[in-house]
This record gives sequence, C-alpha cells and structure tokens, in this order.
Amino acid sequence: MTTGQTTGGPATAGPVTVEHDGTPLRGTVDLPGGKHAFAHVLAAAAVAADVELTGVPANSDALALVDAMRLVFADVEHDRDARTLRLRSPLPPGTVEWSAELVSRSRNLYCLIPATLHHRGRLRFAGVPAGCEIGLRPTQWYLDTLALFGATWRATEHGTDVEWTVRRPARVAFAYPSMTGTVVAVAAALATPGASVVEGATAEPSCWEQVEALAANGADVHRVGDRITVTGPGPDTVRWAVGPDRIHAVTLLTAGLLTRGAVTVRFTRDLRVPRFVELCERIGAEVEVGDGTMTVAHPGDRALRATDVRAGSEPVFSSDWAPFAALLLATRAEGRSTLTDTVFVDRFQFLDRLVPAGLDAPVVSRTHVEGRPAVEVVVDGRPDVRLRGGVLEDCPDIRGSAALLLAALVADGPVTIPRATHLLRGYEDLPGQLRQLGVTAAHHLEVVR
Repeated sequence: MTTGQTTGGPATAGPVTVEHDGTPLRGTVDLPGGKHAFAHVLAAAAVAADVELTGVPANSDALALVDAMRLVFADVEHDRDARTLRLRSPLPPGTVEWSAELVSRSRNLYCLIPATLHHRGRLRFAGVPAGCEIGLRPTQWYLDTLALFGATWRATEHGTDVEWTVRRPARVAFAYPSMTGTVVAVAAALATPGASVVEGATAEPSCWEQVEALAANGADVHRVGDRITVTGPGPDTVRWAVGPDRIHAVTLLTAGLLTRGAVTVRFTRDLRVPRFVELCERIGAEVEVGDGTMTVAHPGDRALRATDVRAGSEPVFSSDWAPFAALLLATRAEGRSTLTDTVFVDRFQFLDRLVPAGLDAPVVSRTHVEGRPAVEVVVDGRPDVRLRGGVLEDCPDIRGSAALLLAALVADGPVTIPRATHLLRGYEDLPGQLRQLGVTAAHHLEVVR
C-alpha cells in the first residue's frame, strides 16, 4: 500500500496584516494560473501516462493536488519557480491511501479520484476532502457519479473505500450544474472505453478549459452548451498551459476600486469575466480591455452606484466573486444594494466580522430561489465609510478571508486576520501583490513546501 505521505502544506498559517493610508492603488499585476483551472485540467490530464502543465499556481490547494499525484505517478517533477508540473510513469495497481492530513488540505481532491482509480485501482480515505465552510456541500454526489461508470464505493468505520474494476460508459444528467461533478464525470468518461454523455454540465470557464485542453491533445471530446460527449480512452500524452486565475483578477480589480484607483491585470489567455465587467459598468466604474490586459478604474469624483446582484453558478455572476461585490457596494457605493447567492448560504458570513469594525450591519435572510436554498443580503452603502483597524475574527472560506483583507483598504489602521490558512489555499501571496500596487504595508506570506 502507498500511503499519503506528503511534503507538507502551508508553513505559515498564522496572522496576516495589511495597512493602507488611503491613497489610490495603481499598477499592473500578472495573473497566476487559475486555482480552479489547474484542478480541473489536472483531473482529466492525469488520466494520461505523460503530463506536462505550465502556468501551475503555487497556492496551498494546488500543492495538495501535486502531493496527491505523488501517490499515482513514480516520476513527479514540480518546479514552483518555473510554474511547471511533469507527471510520468504511473505506479502499478494497488491501494492508494489519502492521509487525514492530505484530505484536510483540499476539497479539489475529489477531482482526482477518477485518475487515481484509473491508474491504481483502489482508493481509501478518512473523512471528506475539506474546503471552505460556506454551507451544505455535496460529497456522495461525486461518488455516485463515478458509480455510473462502474466504480463501487462503501463507507467504513475508517472512512471511504472506492474501487474501479469494471468500467462502462455512462450518461450523466445533473439537475443542477455542479462544477466538481462535471469535472469528475468528464475525467471518468475519458478513462472509460466507449461514448459517454454529460448533460447539465456547468458553464464555469475552468470546466470549458478542461474540455479545451483535452481536445487540443487529441481527445474525442465535444461540448455544445451544457452537453459534453466524451469517447474514451483518452490520449496518452497531455500538454497544456493553465489559464489565468479569474477570481484572483476580480480580487485585485476590486482592490483598485476600494481605493478609488485603477488596477490592471495582465494575462496570456482570455480572462472570461463578462458578468464582472457588466457589474463594473453598472455601478459606474470604467473598464478597458486591451490585448492581454484588463483595467478597472474608479470614476474618482463620484460614488459608485448601488445595484442588485444575483450570484450563483455561472453563467450568472459567480458566487466566488460575491464577497468582493458585497464589500464594494457596502463601502464605495451610495444607496441600498441587494445580493443573492443561490449556491452557498453562508457566502456573506465575512460581513459579520466587519460590523464590529464599523460596517453598517447588513440584513441577511435565508430564502429559496427556483426551489434551491439561497441567501439574501441587503447592504446600505456608505461611499466614504472608514472602518476601524484591528484584529478581525477568522472567516472559514477563501474569498471571505480575502474580502476581510481588502477591508484594510478602507480602514483607519492595520487589519489583521489571525489565521491565514484559508487565504493561502487560494492565494500564494495576496499581501505581496497588494504591496506591489501601492499598499502601505502588508505582511508577506509564502506557501512553503
């Protein structure tokens, strides 16, 4: 048995502090490869026997996935500085065991179950791969999807055992567009001889990128709208440059608006954030899209406009961007805004952490939208608000933690998040990038192996 011995996650899980004097942020930041794009492309690419990816991000979530690949491939070459990952020589059939430590580091491990079973045959893990605590998140759903392709799984007193000895093509129909479910289904189809169909697939661009990467490497895969057809087996070799981190872009562009500045992000492939661009234009921000760049600027002489935002599974405004929109509308827009999230009912929990710092208390209510549990938050924008600096209560999700850090840009003193664990899962060095744009002071964090 090969056990989940890993080289470690984030070495720094302590406090992170940002302080800013209020001057407008200006500058250009090169975007790293996307957290989601890497996980989703890797899920399918790792079904091959020879994989080479560039533009690999170095957040702690990505490092957990690399460690999981060490249990599948004999030759794993990961160069953090060069942003490359090379996988070769799959290990012989056997049982892979994900340690409790590995499982605690990334929910995206679900994406790697098909490739792990494809090469090794059996997987055992305790607990469930952990991610953000933002409401009910499915677990059995992904295993049941694999069962359609012939895999079997059972819960034991020690965790979960999954095997894949008999494979059959499948038709998968999602009632709601699951991002991870789509990734798992496509990867499983790639490892299964014959034609499979995925219907109700998510429109999340990283899942489109998964299909694009496969097609570029000769896989028989086609996507039309929410329907994906895959005929396996897939290619033996996969080469791909991971696309830019869209959530990272929204984070930095929001930072510019919070300081009444203008921030540019630079990328090597289409950014694909049309709903965010629409929001910026609706609230009165100025957007300029160039060749491989996007700049968002505050109008400067007037407040941003209040608006309503419905967030959820794309193609609507992404749930991952909702915390940044809420912070922006509460502190730089004038008037009342209503935001709804139809994916995660605890998406706006970070706002509660800002009320003691002087944010007007939002009105949060649980509701249903099209039969699904949802959350609605009403914020009264104060465009000249100045929050109080201090130590904020931790927020157990990546984007909420990032929004708390951005609150320092509208505060009268340093803002500290006591534990940076969740922040590091999605950002290799957000404080350093803010400092690059002109933030007065930011404690540097680095994910160290």
